[in-house]
Amino acid sequence: MNIVRQLKETSLSVLPIGALTLVLSLITGVMDGHGVLRFLLSCFLVIIGLTIFLTGVEIGITPIGGRIGSALTKSRSLITMLIAAFVLGVIITLPEPDVQVLASEVHAASPGTPTTPLVLAIALGVGLFFAISLSRTVLSWSMKTVMFICYALLFALSIFSDDFFISIGFDSGGATTGPLSVPFIMALGMGVASMRKHNSEADFGYVAISSVGPVLFVLIFGLVTGGNATAQEMAAETDVIPFINLLLIKLKETGFSLLPLVVVCLLMQFFVLKTPKTEAIREAIGVVYAYLGIVLFFTGVDYSFSSVARNLGEALISINQFLLYGAAFLFGLSVVLAEPAVIVLTEQVEEVSSGRISRKVMLATLALGVALAVVLSLIRTVYNLPIWMFLLPGYALIIILMIWTPGLFSAIAFDSGGVATGPMSSAFLLPIAIGAASGTDGATLSSSFGMIAMIAMMPILLIEILGIIYRIKTTQRGNL
Repeated sequence: MNIVRQLKETSLSVLPIGALTLVLSLITGVMDGHGVLRFLLSCFLVIIGLTIFLTGVEIGITPIGGRIGSALTKSRSLITMLIAAFVLGVIITLPEPDVQVLASEVHAASPGTPTTPLVLAIALGVGLFFAISLSRTVLSWSMKTVMFICYALLFALSIFSDDFFISIGFDSGGATTGPLSVPFIMALGMGVASMRKHNSEADFGYVAISSVGPVLFVLIFGLVTGGNATAQEMAAETDVIPFINLLLIKLKETGFSLLPLVVVCLLMQFFVLKTPKTEAIREAIGVVYAYLGIVLFFTGVDYSFSSVARNLGEALISINQFLLYGAAFLFGLSVVLAEPAVIVLTEQVEEVSSGRISRKVMLATLALGVALAVVLSLIRTVYNLPIWMFLLPGYALIIILMIWTPGLFSAIAFDSGGVATGPMSSAFLLPIAIGAASGTDGATLSSSFGMIAMIAMMPILLIEILGIIYRIKTTQRGNL
């Protein structure tokens, strides 16, 4: 990877978010002079962190995931592969920063919902369904059939679930697709696919199927615990953690988050992979880059982004709700371009499709989908509407469109919904909704949850439409 080119692309992705936030915050009085300096430092850290992280993903995490995937297939034991996939899915998810952030926000809003069991339920869901996703490739199951069965089961359970758990359940499905898990899951899945008979559809769908598990397990968790949790008003944040202290906290948290994965990779290297020394050193350096990049990225986000976003959401709704929607649409367009997993996915899509599916077209479609999702989610928050009014018709339409969508596009579509919900979505867009709920009479804090679920849904719908258009154009060319 050309790190200079990556720095340029990352800067062009993050700077619009920073500029728009800065302008709106100054107009609404959200930030003073000191706050502006903190925010500018956060923008710098996010840009540098993303650049270093994506470099580490390419030279370290992605190759390791691919090698493990290939090694699992060579074992010729389906049971061994499924057990390994389950374990890897769990250890990747338990420390995932997005999952930890979501669990903390849920506990702060609903103290009766314990954090550790919730995180464990999410991790077990990822592990089980990651194993199912690999089974799909090995056994040549249809992606459309698998997703139809999965979502039919989810909506059947939703009938008996509390609206709050439906919201956080579908949110958890998006939160699991963070900067640590997505590159590894996609690379491992494509490593398995590479050992099978070539099929472009088999290169995708691993993130999508893995994201179903957390939703299912959280819904079951809600039913087991009573499913009657209610969100309460969150206390205003008054304490500001000094920068150095925050950096040290992120170094420690991210170190613990990567430790299980590093241990497993080392064991695989010594006993199974036996990668040549030069390549192993290069991959180890990549993991270090990824670690440092994530530390800088989340330090920047937590230092200022989340608090500014929450205050901005409350300030905008107090002025005019349509001003909030307009700003949210622009944020949605910008934020998805800064998601690490989106960049990784679009590059892989362009590569696998031999350039037939342009990276620019994919990015534009994802950005529009996320922007529409953010606006719809805020409308739901302001009017305190139940989440099923949006998710049920949305996914029903998605399932219907699968009939006409090419198989490759179906797999890409569901993966796109997962990768669009990364750290910037959970750390910046969700706080805007929480702030809007705090500043709206009649709105409850629980109505702010579900935004990540909406962001995961809309790109699926638009990518399916893109696939249908692509199919029509390809058919027309064949008739010429």
